[in-house]
Parts: sequence; structure tokens; C-alpha cells
Amino acid sequence: MSQDDMAEKVGLPPGTVVHTGIERTEKVTINIMELSKGQMREYIADSIDDCSPPIDSNITKWVHVRGVHDVEIVEKVCKYYKLHPLIIEDIPSVGQRPKLEIMPKSIYIVMRGYDLHQEIGKLHSEQVSIAFGKNFVLSFQESSNDLFESIRERARHPGSQIRSGGPDYLAYTILDLLVDKYFVVLERIGDLIEDIEDELIVQATTDMLNRIYKIKRDLLSFRRHIWPLREVVLKMQRDARSFVDPDMGIFLRDLYDHVIRVTDVVETYRESITGMLDIYLSSVSNKMNNVMKVLTVVSTIFIPLTLMASIYGMNWHWIPEIEILGTFGYPIFIAAMVVVSLTLVLYFKRIDWI
Repeated sequence: MSQDDMAEKVGLPPGTVVHTGIERTEKVTINIMELSKGQMREYIADSIDDCSPPIDSNITKWVHVRGVHDVEIVEKVCKYYKLHPLIIEDIPSVGQRPKLEIMPKSIYIVMRGYDLHQEIGKLHSEQVSIAFGKNFVLSFQESSNDLFESIRERARHPGSQIRSGGPDYLAYTILDLLVDKYFVVLERIGDLIEDIEDELIVQATTDMLNRIYKIKRDLLSFRRHIWPLREVVLKMQRDARSFVDPDMGIFLRDLYDHVIRVTDVVETYRESITGMLDIYLSSVSNKMNNVMKVLTVVSTIFIPLTLMASIYGMNWHWIPEIEILGTFGYPIFIAAMVVVSLTLVLYFKRIDWI
């Protein structure tokens, strides 16, 4: 969370709901799915009342809110499911550190969702909040982009485990999708690193340095939001047994393994970026050394010529060579300068300076 975002909340009492992200004007969309073993109902909410808890205890109701800038909608949805005021406060307060909170009637998870726009190759990230209880799952994302359409597509198929798995399985599915997207983004970053490495071997440029630092910032952001996620998954597996079925243990262990793999990849890429920076600095230093060597060679060749020209350019009548050489003085002097220059060039070539 930036300092400007924090300033918006200074002096307010705990539980005050304030949106701290970038200003958004798009309409908030609420996707709702009612899931059970035998049926599935899907629709977009026309009013907040559509978000109310299911009457049938065998139905898992998934309410997905796309946009948290309208804090009134966020508050009303959360109060239907009796979420704690401090949890409601965290949802529109973007920039939260990944964490898991176990409340008497629900579990709250917050993490960062990453996506890559294939058309422009730009990395996009936003905060995702998930709350689930006995028969409901609430999910919130900052933007109107639909992060979870692939999950709904799976739920539309009869016999899908998402229908029969319950709210804990649905929450796991959401977490697993977000972590899987980390791999997609990291694969793209890996391709960029390989491209820069190939270019770096040929020639180092200032533009390349800017690209390296951009990737370094992206990886730093990844690391900041991945490391706490390990504790989130462990805590969900260890301490949330009243909300998580014991059979979910194998799925959560697999999710934890994915998080560890993402962490390892991020650390590997960070080491690669550090190595690329060293290569860049070495390349620039070598280039500068080559330039200085050329300038040194040129200067060394012209120093004796400058000395000769300065001596015989003085207007003293009694310089002996003027009378001795006579009319042949000029060509002889030029020839002497050429001989000195060629001698120095051959010497530098012999010692591999040129």
C-alpha cells in the first residue's frame, strides 16, 4: 500500500471501509453461481438482494464481485454473510500482504492475482480477496476483468467436482488458478530474460538496462507476494479444519508444492537478473576500455609528431637543420614523421594493442 493510500485512512476508526486503489468508474459486476451435486444455476446479480445466503444448506453459493471501488456494494454483500468489520475494511484496501484470517463463521484469504495481457505483453496485477464458510464463497477483485471465467466454465459441466466439492474445494480451486497464472507470467518473464541475455552478448545498450530493471522490479513484486503465500496455504491446511474437509489435505499439499516451485523460479530469475546486470556493467566497462585503448594508441602516435612539429615550427633563424637540409628539408621532415608513425604502429601491433 502506498503512502498516499495510507494517508486516506489516517485518523479513521477501525473497520472504516475506504477504497485505496486507483480511481475507477466502471460499473461493478456481480457473478453468482449456485452449486450442488445435482444442479447448477448461474446468473448476474440485478440487485444486492441476489447476493443473500442460500436457503438450501446443500447449495454452495459463489458470489464474485468484479470491482471493489464501490464500497457500499462491498459492505452490503459482506454483511449478508456476517463478515467481521475489519475483514470488510481490508477488501477495498488494496495492497494488502497475503494472509489468512480464521473467523468464527468464515475464513478470509487475501492474495495478489497476476495476469499477462498477451496483446501488449504488459503485466497486470490486482488484489483478490476470498471469504468462505459452510455454504458460501465470496470473491472480490479490483478490476472488471474476469479472472475466474475458466472456473465457471468447468463448473458448467455436469459431474464437475467443483459442483460437489463444497465451498472449501471451490476456494482451493480459486487459489490454485491464481497460482497457476503465476507460472504463465513467469514463463513469459523467462522468455524475456533469455532474449535480453542473447542481446547482451552481442551489445549492451541503455534500453537493455531499462528492460533489465523493469524485470527486476516485477520479480521483486512477485517475491513480496509469494513468500507470505506459503504460510497462508500451511495455515489453511493446519488450522482451518473446521472449514476444510480432511480430504482436502492432498489438494492443499499440492498447492503448497506449486507455491514453493513458484518461489524457486522467482529466486532463480532474480539471480539471473543480478548476473545480467554484472554482465552489462562488465560489457560497458570493456567497451570503455577499448575506447580508451584506441585513444591511447592515437595519442601515443601523435605525441612524437607533435614534438617534432613544435620544435621545427619555431621561428629561429639559427636552427642548424634549416641551413643543412635546404630545399629538401620539408619532404625529409615529412618522411621522418611517417617513419616514426609506422614504427609506433608496428610496435603496437606486435603487442596486440591494435
